[in-house]
Formats: sequence, C-alpha cells, structure tokens
Amino acid sequence: MEIDGRKIASEIKEKLKKKVAKLTEKPSLAIIYVGKDKIIDQFIKIKKKFGEEIGVQVLVFNFPENVNIQDLLNEIQRLNKKYSGIIIQLPLPANLPPDFILNSVSLEKDIDVLSEKSFGAFSRGEFRVLPPVVAAVKEIFYGRGRGWLKNKKIAIIGEGRLVGKPIIAWLRLQKIEPIICNKEINLSSLKNADIIISGAGSPHLIKPGMIKKGVILIDAGTSETGGKILGDIDPLCYGKSSLFTPVPGGVGPITVAKLFENLVNLSN
Repeated sequence: MEIDGRKIASEIKEKLKKKVAKLTEKPSLAIIYVGKDKIIDQFIKIKKKFGEEIGVQVLVFNFPENVNIQDLLNEIQRLNKKYSGIIIQLPLPANLPPDFILNSVSLEKDIDVLSEKSFGAFSRGEFRVLPPVVAAVKEIFYGRGRGWLKNKKIAIIGEGRLVGKPIIAWLRLQKIEPIICNKEINLSSLKNADIIISGAGSPHLIKPGMIKKGVILIDAGTSETGGKILGDIDPLCYGKSSLFTPVPGGVGPITVAKLFENLVNLSN
C-alpha cells in the first residue's frame, strides 16, 4: 500500500486553514536562508505556498554565504521578537556552526525543534510539539486508528539532526529501542526489520535484496541527482513491502504540514 503524503497534507492544511481563520492575531513565519541552492529554493517555495494557503505570512530572509556570524545572530534576535516562528534553513554553509545558529532561535519560536533547549525538552517528553518529521511519521503510524509500531523490529538508517536523531529519541520515549544503521554499518540488519525508517540522504541506498517481504518502508531521506529528488529506497523495493512512502510525495508533504501545525500550536 502506498501512503499518499500529499493527500494527508491536504487534509491537515484544511484543518489549519479553519483554525487560523478563527485567530485574532495570525501567525507569521520567518525563514533564514543563507546562500543559494536550486533544491533548497524548491523546498522554500513549497513552504511559502503552504503558509499562504492557510493564511500565514511567510517571509524569507536571504543572506550571502559569507555573512558575518554576529550580523546573522543579530538579525535572528530581531526576528525572534517580531515573528511567531523562525526556521533556520539547513544545510548552512560550512563557515557557519549550525548548533550556534540554531540555538539562537527562541524556544517558543523553534517550530523545527532543532535548538538544544527545544530538542532536549522534546527528548524528555516535555515540549509542546514534536519535530515535524516525527509528527509526520506518527501521523502515518497512528493516524486514522493505526498502531503499526507495536511489537515490531524497527530499523533507523542515519542519525542526522533532521530525521534519524529525532525519530530515535521519539521511539525511546515509547520504550522502543530501534536498530540503528548508517550507510556503512548494520545494513545487514535490515533483513530482519519489520519497519525501516530511512533518513540517510543516499539515493536508492536500499535495494530489494536487503529487505524482507512484507516490510514497512518509510523513506524520509532526500537527495538531488541530475536535478531530480530521489529517496533512500529504490522503488524496486516497493513490490516487496506491505506499505511504503514514495519520494517525492510521501513523508515530505506531511512534514511541511506538521511544521505549520507546530507554528499554529506554538503561537497560541
């Protein structure tokens, strides 16, 4: 079965549109974007469009790659006071320390849940919202009365800050210890996994011979090859799965919807 992420995102969008329409003060979002990249431009365009469609003002603040760190921090502090939510668009150029920049976002404005304070609170089960990709995966597994995580062997590929790290923390909150793999280690363990959640960012890393029949495949890894967005899971794997999320059109649209759900929830 294919998970239609666009359909789920559309349903969340309609709920958010109604919720925003009832608010006296509309939420606003500032996106900090350093440098220039065609793929990132596409992602930002998607976020802007989603925000506009639910009645949220989305402004992009673009800085050159050689921006002075202090100037950037000063601007983030200014935006912290003005906007309901702040996003630091990743990846940042190599000359900018990501933790330092992410930690400059105020706790209640961190809708991506990427600063040390907000991620720490989330890891303890104390933050008001979930990281967007976690919320997206939760929607897939628990939305509409499903409960597919119970008594399953779960493998996570990659421990990056956007996918692997938050999903591992979320599973541990539920007393689930996943098998942790990366592009070089433990990939042989995938054969035993009932559920594979991948965020490696390595195009078509997972091949049909590496998985068992009936596995659930959640592809949250994206990379660009020849101008195309590809996932970690080779589409040839879909025929062996009981459920899968395609790339594009699977986890990604739901993650964007959950990002704006966080914005609306934190701004109230």
